[in-house]
Amino acid sequence: MIDKAPTSITGAKTWRDFLFMVIIGTCLGIIGGLADEVAGSLIGAILLLGLFGAYNNVLEGNRGMMSGLVAGGISGIIVGQIGLLLGGLPGTPVSAALFGLVRGMLLGAVVGLLTRARPDEGDSSGVALFLVFGSIVVGAFLGAGVGLAAGLTLSIVGLSWWGTIVALLLGVVIGGYLGSYFQARRAVFSGAALFGLLSFGSAFVGGAFEGLVIGLLAGALTPMLVVAMIGFSGGLTSRGFKAGLEEAVEAPEEMIQQGAVPFLAPAMVLGVIVGAVASGEGGLLALAVTLALTGMILGVITEIERRQTNRLTIRRLIEMIMLGSDRWPLVEMVAKVSGKNWRTAVIGAAIGLMLGGVGAAVGSLIGQQVRLWFDALI
Repeated sequence: MIDKAPTSITGAKTWRDFLFMVIIGTCLGIIGGLADEVAGSLIGAILLLGLFGAYNNVLEGNRGMMSGLVAGGISGIIVGQIGLLLGGLPGTPVSAALFGLVRGMLLGAVVGLLTRARPDEGDSSGVALFLVFGSIVVGAFLGAGVGLAAGLTLSIVGLSWWGTIVALLLGVVIGGYLGSYFQARRAVFSGAALFGLLSFGSAFVGGAFEGLVIGLLAGALTPMLVVAMIGFSGGLTSRGFKAGLEEAVEAPEEMIQQGAVPFLAPAMVLGVIVGAVASGEGGLLALAVTLALTGMILGVITEIERRQTNRLTIRRLIEMIMLGSDRWPLVEMVAKVSGKNWRTAVIGAAIGLMLGGVGAAVGSLIGQQVRLWFDALI
């Protein structure tokens, strides 16, 4: 039995959902037109709203999805605009590493402030200030590490033809470890192949797509390297060099299988942001779509878990990413749009694809006209 058949949706709610998808598609189209990224806005709107339509048709509620998508999209626009003002990625690896470090530190500090530790009742103002300052410092430190890895990796990948080989190896390794979450050899090989091809292709395509993919992989790599170093030092001091290498290789897999969301999710999101802002104007649209997709997925999770508070604000979205549960219900999310529900999901996806494409096309025309108007004034 499916969660929600199309016939069970009231007319008012159906039109509200349709209007929402058209508005989101139009907004993405306007951003694409202004940034001269029309094709990117069309692709982004189709993918984002196709997925939204699929889940919208099978879930009982959609408040979490809607609010999460909007909060994520607004966050992406704000962060992307700030990134444009700060400039793009420098050419040399040292400058690129510094670029990523500074931006990661700034982002981490903001996240630390928003997710700061709360004082208990009766604590003095000095304790409260210490918690705020400590949260900002910890956030800045963690963000700096991710930003450094993302900036350096992006620079290395873009140096020469062999950068594509580095991207391929990075994707294979990270994808294999992420696939180990499902504790099946097939999933490991599938993850390695998928992320390997994705990273290899992004290195050829370049631009915002490369920034997103390589930033994502570099963000995931950072906590994996940390636990690998810890494992190596533990094995080295207890059983020797060979044991240290074995512990280093096994440590990331153990981290992922034991619940790595609190470590990986923040690092991967920060990596995506640094990678996107490094790619210029196209990164604004890519970041808006990516964070809107992230927010929508978190909204899906709140609906699946039937949380009492399923409306997501920007602050709540950040808290869920940075301080979320030990695991995300990935298997349950896939099951919602497969099995008995697949036909309903396909119908919803088709509606989302159509409305998203139409909205993005209209929005692109509006954005291009506004851009031409501004160019004429200047």
